[in-house]
Amino acid sequence: MGRSFTKFKDRIWGVVDIAARGVASAPKPIQDMGYGTLRGLLWAAYHAPKTPLKSTAANFATVLGHGTARSIFGGFVDRFVWALRRQEALRLGATEETEALLTIPEQDRLDELIREHGSVVMGMPHCHSSLLMVRGLAARYPVLMLVRESADKSRADATRVYYDNLGAERLDVRNSSSVSVARVVLRALRAGKLVIGVIDRIKAAPAEGEDYNAGDDVYRCSAFGQTIGFPAWPSRFAARAGVPLLPVMVELAQDEITAHIGQPIDCEDQIAGTQACMDGLEEFFRRYPHDWGFVYDKHWSRVMKACAGEQAVQ
Repeated sequence: MGRSFTKFKDRIWGVVDIAARGVASAPKPIQDMGYGTLRGLLWAAYHAPKTPLKSTAANFATVLGHGTARSIFGGFVDRFVWALRRQEALRLGATEETEALLTIPEQDRLDELIREHGSVVMGMPHCHSSLLMVRGLAARYPVLMLVRESADKSRADATRVYYDNLGAERLDVRNSSSVSVARVVLRALRAGKLVIGVIDRIKAAPAEGEDYNAGDDVYRCSAFGQTIGFPAWPSRFAARAGVPLLPVMVELAQDEITAHIGQPIDCEDQIAGTQACMDGLEEFFRRYPHDWGFVYDKHWSRVMKACAGEQAVQ
């Protein structure tokens, strides 16, 4: 099955999408049976010898200092299924129901930042309920969502159906030029729109002694004690527009979605701002480990393995 979490998702997406569409409109007993089968498939993947799921969950538990591989992955499975059920309801048109699920404990602080600066850049990791959160956020504020459509055409086509019910303007950064992305993002920020996108797609760090890799558009920074290449666009756009950068984490329960908003980051110094953003995300990952789905991506899996290995010899 390979060690790429992204490729794994692309391979199973077609089957999951077809099954989810059929199950979503079925009577509840059949829905429960269908989602129970999905749980079984995820656990089968966990135990399969060629996947990194079990070892990554074990390393993550070591890094966190609590839990077990089974409890960490079990939390992931629960939230994956809860989110999928909610997303299918959204696809069928349950927009108001989805909006009502969202709470923002720091909304007063967010409103104050918007009044003071006109807008903000919001950077979130790959959380199970990220799309659901955007629907709730777009019901309260004008939003531009930056998306990176899958290179797999069938998965990209299926995902657009969810996007169409979010109530937010969106921009596919994969299929847009960097000049076009910059123009649209800066125009949106100056118009008072919140710009939000996922920011935990890391790459190899720039060479030692270099702060920036232009080819990958990443800054060199630290996460869980390891050196990584973190996306430069959040701090760059925040700096150019003169607005704060806010790390955001989305926590999912069966009947509630909570958007946790980190401290605002001044990105005048973009390298320092990038590190501050990563620090804010790491704090969220430690507090809400079950909600962070991208820990199983191959790059983060390597980070967890290295960090857990260092902790084991201390």
